Amino acid sequence: MNKEIDYISDINEKYAAMEYELDEKLKSLHHKELVLSQTYDQQTPDKTKMKSDITLEAAQLRNFELLKSLEVSKARLRSRATFSPLETILQKAIENYLKESSLVPCTTRKAYGPTYV
Repeated sequence: MNKEIDYISDINEKYAAMEYELDEKLKSLHHKELVLSQTYDQQTPDKTKMKSDITLEAAQLRNFELLKSLEVSKARLRSRATFSPLETILQKAIENYLKESSLVPCTTRKAYGPTYV
């Protein structure tokens, strides 16, 4: 029974030492992070001035134009994606016209030979 207690105490001591090392590493990382953030804050005031030059009206106008452009693109894609029976009706009308008219239909044959690369 005494040996089991010694094993448990050894394991606890081992993990306590590892936990202490991890805490020290976390503290050093946190300190480095603070130093980096302070140096970054010192370097960025010029960038924040440039961003503040944009007025509310200019941002609203830009956003309105962007939304308008997106809506036009969306409508264009929607019209291309939907099936239109008008195209098939027109194609049938063209075929009927060519059959019934005295015009000689122009046919082109596509003859593709072997391609050597």
